[in-house]
Amino acid sequence: MERLTHKRENGIKRGYWSPNKKQELVDRLAMYEDREDAKDTNVPGKWIPCSERLPENAMNVIAQFSSGTVTELRYAGNGIFEGIYKYSTKVIIAWMPLPTPYKKGE
Repeated sequence: MERLTHKRENGIKRGYWSPNKKQELVDRLAMYEDREDAKDTNVPGKWIPCSERLPENAMNVIAQFSSGTVTELRYAGNGIFEGIYKYSTKVIIAWMPLPTPYKKGE
């Protein structure tokens, strides 16, 4: 894919921007947001609120506490996540599946 942005450093402002392609950037963002897999909660790397659904029993997940802390836990079922201690969905607000393990050559 052709890069739409370029690095900008003019003393005050830094980052990436392409004023000549603003509409193309907006259109591509809209296409991305409209993709079905962007809405799919089974996509790795996407947070799933506990209020929406819970993991399958005995599933290892990345969980986020209401404090913002993120860690790997195992979902034991009945609204309970296990790690060093047991946590309920009252303190775990969201989760996501673990990513696929790294394999050399990828």
